[in-house]
Amino acid sequence: MFATSGDILNMSLAIGFIVLVVFLSILFFYMIIVLRDITKVVDNVHEIVSKVHSAIIEPLRALDYVIEKVKPYIEMAVERRAKSKQQKGKK
Repeated sequence: MFATSGDILNMSLAIGFIVLVVFLSILFFYMIIVLRDITKVVDNVHEIVSKVHSAIIEPLRALDYVIEKVKPYIEMAVERRAKSKQQKGKK
């Protein structure tokens, strides 16, 4: 079967190449599975972030807008109270 040492070398190279191809095939298969799982996780995170944004961030922006519009009136009321306390203190 093996007449020379060259035949043995060629057979060992062929077996090594076949083992390498099988190993790389298995590696690519597992990489594809991991990348699919990562894609699912990223999609879930994106969904959660959008829900948090719509449930928390947008109402806070609306509240900030309301506070900005009401702030001058509150400051006027505080100033009036301070003036009325000063006037009561003088009497």
